[in-house]
Amino acid sequence: IIEERFGKDHAADKRWAICGDMNDYRQRVRIEGDSFDGYRFEVVDEAQSSINVLTAGGFCENVVERRPEMDRWSFYHTRGPEERHLCQLDYILLSKALAAKNATAVPDIIRNGQPWRTIFPAGQEVERFPRAGWDRPKASDHCPVAITLDMA
Repeated sequence: IIEERFGKDHAADKRWAICGDMNDYRQRVRIEGDSFDGYRFEVVDEAQSSINVLTAGGFCENVVERRPEMDRWSFYHTRGPEERHLCQLDYILLSKALAAKNATAVPDIIRNGQPWRTIFPAGQEVERFPRAGWDRPKASDHCPVAITLDMA
């Protein structure tokens, strides 16, 4: 779509963004342990991800990757204590030109709507929105990702 709109040879020079839930991730933060003995967090790179198709060859930049690895997550996934991880499912992908113009801009990830069952790495805890429950109610199972960009 981008190449059709701007032309294959000009897409990198234009200002565009692709934003939203891509339902795939390049890394995850595996969670082990429990609240009594403490949690351990480990960043794990995925062998394959559909996101790589979009970022291949420098077509665009995933600006969430400007954040520290342990702090890129926008989704908490669990299937009980044997499978728990945090991952980035929500993206802001910027064209080369727009990313370069905003080289120091770092996105915010708004996690206040997460339910209380979400396990946060140390130092990332946030004040939850009023009436957030253990599992429900919650604002969403995803965390919004926002960035301020200079478009001029």
